[in-house]
Amino acid sequence: MRITPEILERQWNSITYTSGGFLQIDTQHPLEWHIGYQSISQRTLLLVSDAEIGVIESSKSMIVSRRRRESDNRWTLSFELLRNEQQSVFAILCCDIIENSRPAANEAEALKLVISRYRQWSKLLETQRSGLMDEYSRKGLLGELLFLEERIDSAPSTLVAVQGWSGADKADQDFMYPDGWFEIKSIGASATSVTISSLEQLACKDAGELVIIRIDKVAPERTGAISLNDLVHRISAILVSNADALDLFRTKLNEYGYIDLQEYSEQKYFCSGTQRFQVDESFPRLTVANVPTQVASAHYELDLPALANWEKE
Repeated sequence: MRITPEILERQWNSITYTSGGFLQIDTQHPLEWHIGYQSISQRTLLLVSDAEIGVIESSKSMIVSRRRRESDNRWTLSFELLRNEQQSVFAILCCDIIENSRPAANEAEALKLVISRYRQWSKLLETQRSGLMDEYSRKGLLGELLFLEERIDSAPSTLVAVQGWSGADKADQDFMYPDGWFEIKSIGASATSVTISSLEQLACKDAGELVIIRIDKVAPERTGAISLNDLVHRISAILVSNADALDLFRTKLNEYGYIDLQEYSEQKYFCSGTQRFQVDESFPRLTVANVPTQVASAHYELDLPALANWEKE
């Protein structure tokens, strides 16, 4: 049976703080799992294993401890939540770590998966205290992935296509290729303007494109609807024949703050269309070169109907 955050919440709430000890959960797993409280309020996930556990670093959100029990010489590894405001995301994290390691063939393999997943979460929670991408970020990533999928079809190799995804590396433009740069913006079907978030975003001296992708939330039964996880899995399937491309793709997703969570499968989206605008010397844009030197930063909106002269067929 798959463990869910709701199940864990109920199980944690069933434990009285003064009872001591831990409650064992999920007996059909390569590892032995328990939940409980290290103190009156600090929720903790604990695993027990015959395989030796090495030193694992704690994070700002969790204390990670390992020890060898004298009673039976088995190893324990505990993840203790430090921030009570993150209890809901901690339940999601625990479920994800358990489920991600469930397919392992043995304890040693399961431990490797647990530790790898914990480190992904640790990095994510340093930048996103909720642990989950907000709606704006999800739609932004979805738009970039739709564009990447298109480029994979036309690129000389899948690795070249993924290497060009520069937005994941915090570059000013989302994609950089020999034939130009591309800035991707995800907006709703009825939007008539798009926000440019910095003076650098359209400032590349070489010609490029502003690509508008119209994406909206829809009901799951909508024909053509897709979730964020659906698209990630679809692209991963394309890249599976090139290990370097697939590894780089996963690394870039991690940099974006994405982890393959069930929550990203539940909401469906629909792409209703794409517009592409040529960004050249005549394109109306604000850059460091054309604003007063006293302007250190700016974000502004472009009226899309007014950009008809730059729209590409």
